[in-house]
Amino acid sequence: MQMIIANHVNTYLSENTAQQAAKFWLSLYDESSGGFRFARHQPATLMATAYCVLGLELIQSISELSSRQRDHIVDFLMKGSHADGSFKDSLFNKADIVSKKHELDYFKEETTTFCQQALDALSAPPPPARFYSDNRNTVIGITQYLEAFSWENAWLDSNPVMFLLSQLCHDRERHGDESLSAVIDTALDWLDQNQSPTTGLWKGPYEVSLTNAMAATFHFTFFYFYRSRPINYAERIIDSCLSLQETHGLFSGNAVGQTCLDYDAIDLLAKASLLTRYRSVDVRDAMNKASDALLTLSNDDGGFVNCKQKIRHFNDRKHRLLRKVGLRRLVPASTRVKAEGDYTVCWKLLSCTASESNAFSTWFRMVSLYLTQIGARSSTMKPVPNFRSLPFLGYHTETTFL
Repeated sequence: MQMIIANHVNTYLSENTAQQAAKFWLSLYDESSGGFRFARHQPATLMATAYCVLGLELIQSISELSSRQRDHIVDFLMKGSHADGSFKDSLFNKADIVSKKHELDYFKEETTTFCQQALDALSAPPPPARFYSDNRNTVIGITQYLEAFSWENAWLDSNPVMFLLSQLCHDRERHGDESLSAVIDTALDWLDQNQSPTTGLWKGPYEVSLTNAMAATFHFTFFYFYRSRPINYAERIIDSCLSLQETHGLFSGNAVGQTCLDYDAIDLLAKASLLTRYRSVDVRDAMNKASDALLTLSNDDGGFVNCKQKIRHFNDRKHRLLRKVGLRRLVPASTRVKAEGDYTVCWKLLSCTASESNAFSTWFRMVSLYLTQIGARSSTMKPVPNFRSLPFLGYHTETTFL
């Protein structure tokens, strides 16, 4: 059954917002290489190219690329491909990894997944199907793969799981390997067993924060909708996500914006609201508030940023205590200060200052803006979003189980 979107008086996403975002992404195109940059001062990379391509697809602006440019972009992406179906950027250097939590295999799987998705968005022939040296693409092997993670940091460990499931779905769709359906379903069965009936979110062997559990859960939900499986405890997911929204409208703690966390929570709310009408007014109000906040994160160049401001509390200890016991309304006075430092997607060539427009934040902010309108039951989306057709970041379906 298709979701019915009710009229809403406010228009939060104008066509001009999308047009300006397209202009920004296109400004990052590097004619000499055929790829895109993460930010204007960075070289073209496979990941940044995928961000821009997927962003242009979302707002139906792929057509703004000439056929020659599209061919060059496909060539640029395919230069990073290997016979086993994996991808590696020629500029990748282990010394440029910013995060100490990420291993080399993480970047290989991440880059592979993004390149697969970008090539699909460009209507290019699929890269080779993945070959795995272990048996993670089998019914028995995928359970072993999932149980091999420590899950001490569910937010982190859920990412490679998302990459694997996305690649399996890619090979099922693009290479016609129907045997992978059972593998994907086995993974979802396992994930069901690690969901908390109290919060609706991930519950592994270690206690993690509600924010951490929310981010982990988000990484799995694409595949439930892809396989037409309702997500359990949708009402508890709504409760948890709403409880994480800050007074500034986003889901990023003291920072007024965190590219991933904001998208994670908004997407979960949008998906859960397709499964139940529970707290629909609260969800609508939260989405409208988030939309207002997201729009403040754009720059004059049309791009979006990770964060422009942070909240400084005059009594941090009291603030933390009140938040912990659920008394946010009693949090002492605070002020906003300029966000300092760099923003990075774990790799030096995917970094910029916190308030600088970048390809990744612009893509995620645009997806999030569209999802706020879906969660608010708005009918004013212009242009109509072209969400990813393969389950991954940017994927959304309006199919509901109500």
